[in-house]
Amino acid sequence: MSSPIRIAVNDIVMVTWRDARCFSGTYKENEIQQLKCAVFETVGHFISRDSNTIIVAGERNDEGQYRDVSLIPTGMVTSVVRLTVTP
Repeated sequence: MSSPIRIAVNDIVMVTWRDARCFSGTYKENEIQQLKCAVFETVGHFISRDSNTIIVAGERNDEGQYRDVSLIPTGMVTSVVRLTVTP
């Protein structure tokens, strides 16, 4: 088995994750079984990951400040792919 790819702060990553959805209305059981969570892909600068949250920022300026920060619950994450190419 190969070792997992290490992800460093500021590496560009794509996080794929499932988000909760709410469907209003009236449904039959078989219709409910067809409903699915929303799947999102968040791309940005990796900030951190712990047992509860992975943090990704959409932008970073030349002073090291971030904006458009996403906090994604770790339990909803299906994959994290490092997009940064290491020379």
